[in-house]
Amino acid sequence: ASTTCNGSTVTGLGIQTAIKIMYNAMLLKTSASSYLRYRVWTLQAAKTLFPGSCTEFNTVKAAWTAVSVPAQTGEPTC
Repeated sequence: ASTTCNGSTVTGLGIQTAIKIMYNAMLLKTSASSYLRYRVWTLQAAKTLFPGSCTEFNTVKAAWTAVSVPAQTGEPTC
């Protein structure tokens, strides 16, 4: 356990799931990459990889929020 910027607790997804999401987000990378864009890309990846479940999507969203990376315009929803 470690502290978060907003004092929340986030339960991890496991290394295999996290790597799948991050890898798929990296495929969306452009020259305009930033933490803000990676928030959007990882949420899109979670939604694409796990279309029947919002668990992964909501966990990724909670993790970004926990480290003070705010919601972005055009961010997907689940």
